[in-house]
Amino acid sequence: MKRLFRLTMLVAALAALWIAPASAHGGREVGDYNIVFGWQVEPAYAGVFNGPEIFIELAHGHEETEDDHSHEDENFLEGVEVNLTAEVTFGPETITVVMEPAYGEVGHYVADLVPTLPGDYIFRITGNIGDTEVDLTFDSADGEFSSVRPSTDILFPSAFSLEARIAALEAQIAELEAALAALAE
Repeated sequence: MKRLFRLTMLVAALAALWIAPASAHGGREVGDYNIVFGWQVEPAYAGVFNGPEIFIELAHGHEETEDDHSHEDENFLEGVEVNLTAEVTFGPETITVVMEPAYGEVGHYVADLVPTLPGDYIFRITGNIGDTEVDLTFDSADGEFSSVRPSTDILFPSAFSLEARIAALEAQIAELEAALAALAE
């Protein structure tokens, strides 16, 4: 009985790990497209290279035509000009980044960003996908993607312990310099 319980718990834990990355992104429908948004790496940590990412998919309500069947799903953006920017807001500060195609991945767009402070970030995605105008806002406070966590949660050894070690070495150097100066007198 214990073995069955452990196996069930293991399967549940693995399922949660498998599902978690997909649920860390929020999605919205715009015209014929579904835009899925989130951080490139979730959870996001302050001071760690990251950035926003967007996946563009055909919306479920998209009407298929005969031509749609002649193309593979991965070619749905072929010939469609995609121009998207992300206005990133944290507190009173705002920066705009350009969403660029991810190498070799149709419908995947990324921008580089290092969030420097923990907390909630707001992204306003604007531009166009072909003739479809895009103006969407995604807020980490809404839980659709992760808020930025403090990097102290993952840093090892602790930056504070390194600072203490540096301060101790500086104190030893000062003592040695004082002793050397006393000997030179």
